[in-house]
Amino acid sequence: MNFVNVAVPLPLRSTFTYKNNTGESLLGKRVLIEFGKRKLVGVVTADDIDFCGQYKIKDILQVLDETPIFNDFQVKTIERISEHYMHPIGIVFEAFLPTLLRKAKTQLDLNKYVVNVSDVNINENNFYELTLDQKSCLEGIKKINGESLLFGVTSSGKTEVYKHYIKSLLLEGKSALVLVPEIFLTPQIYDEFKKNFNDSVYLYHSGLTELQRYKIWLAAQDEKPKIIIGTRSAIFLPIKNLEAIIFDEEHDQSYKQQDGFRYDARNIAKIIFGGTANIIYSSATPSLSTLQNAKDNKMHCFLLKKRIFNSDMPQIKVHPINKKNLVGGISHELIDEIKKNDEKGNQTLILLNRRGYAPVFLCNSCGWIAKSNCCETSLVLHKGVGRLKCHRCESAWAIPDNCPSCGAKDFNSKGVGTQQVEEAIKSILPNTQVTRIDRDSVAGKGRREKSAKTLKDLEPRILIGTQLLAKGHDFKKIALIIVMNLDFGLFGADIHLQEQTAQLLIQVAGRAGRTGIDNKVYLQSRVADHPMFNLIQTGDYELVANEILKERKKLDLSPYIDVIYLKAEDVNQAKLSNFLIKAKKYLSKEHLEVYGPFESPITKVGYKHRMFCIIQSSKKEIMLETINEFVEHFDKKKKEISNWVVDIDPINTV
Repeated sequence: MNFVNVAVPLPLRSTFTYKNNTGESLLGKRVLIEFGKRKLVGVVTADDIDFCGQYKIKDILQVLDETPIFNDFQVKTIERISEHYMHPIGIVFEAFLPTLLRKAKTQLDLNKYVVNVSDVNINENNFYELTLDQKSCLEGIKKINGESLLFGVTSSGKTEVYKHYIKSLLLEGKSALVLVPEIFLTPQIYDEFKKNFNDSVYLYHSGLTELQRYKIWLAAQDEKPKIIIGTRSAIFLPIKNLEAIIFDEEHDQSYKQQDGFRYDARNIAKIIFGGTANIIYSSATPSLSTLQNAKDNKMHCFLLKKRIFNSDMPQIKVHPINKKNLVGGISHELIDEIKKNDEKGNQTLILLNRRGYAPVFLCNSCGWIAKSNCCETSLVLHKGVGRLKCHRCESAWAIPDNCPSCGAKDFNSKGVGTQQVEEAIKSILPNTQVTRIDRDSVAGKGRREKSAKTLKDLEPRILIGTQLLAKGHDFKKIALIIVMNLDFGLFGADIHLQEQTAQLLIQVAGRAGRTGIDNKVYLQSRVADHPMFNLIQTGDYELVANEILKERKKLDLSPYIDVIYLKAEDVNQAKLSNFLIKAKKYLSKEHLEVYGPFESPITKVGYKHRMFCIIQSSKKEIMLETINEFVEHFDKKKKEISNWVVDIDPINTV
């Protein structure tokens, strides 16, 4: 009798045995099974297995595929990924399946969807001529097999280098995958590539419909050369003849999944395609780990130190605002700068990493502050829609008529969000176009596309937004940039925060003066004497990164030591703390250092408290082995808390 192992899409770390009565191999095929009282779609991971247990084995209800979705090599690779991230095998398999294939639909049902992949048609006239530095980088990248870092200052023409590289691949019959950190950036880069490569370019991200994503999945398997542009989940596409993977803005946190299956797309690329495809990391502000790998000769590094068109790097100035009256959070001096810039016909960018109107809504009479009862955080006032919102769980409340504490009707708001800055600037410059770009304003395909078109407009305009504006945009007329509320990023226990703040500031400064126009960048701060500002004002990210790396090496911190976080959550804080204390005791072995438990910076979400432990070691294999034993041991025990997860490639403590 033939038995098979099936991976099921549930938070369970083992496969389950079922009876195969078809008489044929089912390895890599989707099957419909009964699991408890539910019917689930699973994937067969092993065929012809021996079973000598005493309990009754259920039959497979239906084989959904005529030909396997995954071959033997792919099954083994997915098992490796599951082991690497210590994550349930069925959920990892699910990441490789488009949503339509996660349902009980047979291949026969889906055969009606056909995708015709076009022949390569390149518009040679739409390529810019490369500078000598760009040509040098291109020739170097062409000779390399493996990983490369394309490290170039903002507006140095990195995209043009890898467009020329991809052109050479397509002419050889090879395909390329270009990953971008945000859906908001995809229309810009997709349109740019379409001008060069016509219908050989495909777009893949979570904002597409189920059917659109399935069709891209089909197109990916076609032998013809193609370019797929996508966000992090595109790394799971089964792209035929894939020769290169490019991570645009490789430093961005968005390449790391922050919940569920917490994978890092950069490491997934190495596991799946290492040895078969070249991986290029492109950034003006590479992550410290990537930079250190380049320094250690684990990858090749190609430098672009000059802006194209010989435009000057932005002038960065720190602007103290202590004891100053502010208008919409901006000093009067900088309001004057905005007016002058507008009169010259240039554009201004104001960066504030806080959406909404005001982060605190309170009662003047008794001091009551509106808080989320499920997340223990202040509710943010969204004045336009007349709601109080929790930015952790996105729940919303109506604005009360009376204070729930004292009954008064004397409400006020404190702090500044993007909506309040927008309101203030519109009142000061009523005849100038003011555009706000944040998660609220770009939600949905229509808004996203409209905002993308607005950013290309060369008319005098003031752009106000969150870090979405700092990522990868090629603004032609930005001559003034003001960064607000940045001080929080210079402090805090999370070692990643300083690196991410430096990257954000250098990136946003790089949006200014890209076409050679005079430009200024002001960093508003109440701690203007912070030593980090002396480095950031140089605009030299390599200098900033080397100083941070020097400090990390002295303190024996990542990337000089391997770090893993054990994160946990539960409604009962005492139970949560006890669980992590037990975990710490289990993990505290030779060659491992375990710190904590600590409260997460976001202490509570959805009624659940959050805490974590830091595990670090210079002996990576021993650390992984010990944590694997911990996972197996605690998995077998009765569930003590709501949820815990091992975060293998941590980028924050949230």
